[in-house]
Amino acid sequence: MARPEAAHALGTCHATGVTVSHFYLSHVRRVDEEWVAAFFRDLRAAVAACTGRPSETLGSRGDPYTLEVPLDSLSRSTVLVALLSPRYFSQSYCVAEWNYFQQRLDVHWSRTGRRADAVIPVVWEPDPDHPPAATSPFPPLHVPSQAYQRDGVLHLLRLKARYQDEYNEVLDALARRITAAREQLPEMHGFRTTTGAGVRPGARAGRRAVDFVMASMSRQDLPADRQARQFYGDRPLDWSPYAPEGKGALASLVTDVATALDLAPDVLALDDKAVDRVGRDPDRLVVLLVDAWVARVREKQRLFAAVDGRPGRSTTVLEPRSEDDTESAARSTELDEAVDRMLPLLRSSFAEYQRWSLPDSERFTSALRKALIRLQNDAMKSVEADRAPAPTTGLAPFPLLGRRSS
Repeated sequence: MARPEAAHALGTCHATGVTVSHFYLSHVRRVDEEWVAAFFRDLRAAVAACTGRPSETLGSRGDPYTLEVPLDSLSRSTVLVALLSPRYFSQSYCVAEWNYFQQRLDVHWSRTGRRADAVIPVVWEPDPDHPPAATSPFPPLHVPSQAYQRDGVLHLLRLKARYQDEYNEVLDALARRITAAREQLPEMHGFRTTTGAGVRPGARAGRRAVDFVMASMSRQDLPADRQARQFYGDRPLDWSPYAPEGKGALASLVTDVATALDLAPDVLALDDKAVDRVGRDPDRLVVLLVDAWVARVREKQRLFAAVDGRPGRSTTVLEPRSEDDTESAARSTELDEAVDRMLPLLRSSFAEYQRWSLPDSERFTSALRKALIRLQNDAMKSVEADRAPAPTTGLAPFPLLGRRSS
């Protein structure tokens, strides 16, 4: 049933007799979930008030606690409502959802010669460096509310008692655009995970950088005795240890975790260029992601030794090894010995949290968050120690972020 304020705001709406559009809400997950859920509920009620259809049949979104892209929900939706914020275009699943609709629109136009209003950018939190009018090829949501234009929907929701009328203006404008969409877009069989044309995401200035150096291989370059090739792709960066057939590449997972911690991530393959970057900038974090099978490859030994020889306080290592990979489980002793030989220093450091043979994506994500927080703390301590003057008394100064957890 429609919420009272939504029904009041949309009192002039009425069912048109045409097929009502089904919208998909694209947003940064794991952040502001209470407010996103409230907005999603209110928007469905607003569309229901316009159309007379049950609100529970209108609208969908991805699971807020996973990073999966629900292709079925996207393909069934006619309109994408994108809640733009400074982090939106740094999340791989947001980019995939946005680009999926971009592809559908491109194919639709090539087949029919008609444009469709199927992507509606909504300001959730303003990004002064990239306003929607400058970053999006799609018409932004136009409402008379100055509060929305200045502060975005999240601000209106948080101060709803004050901005009830402005909030209803946003729901009104959105519901009208959603219900006006009548073009049936073609389904696609996949989506791009790179930034789409016309979008300028950019990284916010001042964010600490982190390099994820992926020690993996492409499917065609794997050792002959590595038979479980479903975990690999055409490039080393396509390695997907927890989701076979490339359905959840590790590169996307680590990028999303780093971005949620307000870091600026970059994912590199293990090569001479990547090794040269390790340790060069003490303020730049480095996480080596190791496929134990690659540690057995002779031509990679020199690169492993170069990384292990200069770990520093800003470098660590994680080793995904899925419990569903029965081939790796059968040869675990051999793989452990290979990693011991290739990374003796990193293998013996930072023993206070699990980093090796991580069996599933949940435990990998937990270990990665701990590692990144540890690296940030150590990097900040290191920089502060370099800048601090020598003490003039016998008392040692307090460390910047407290006692080391080790």
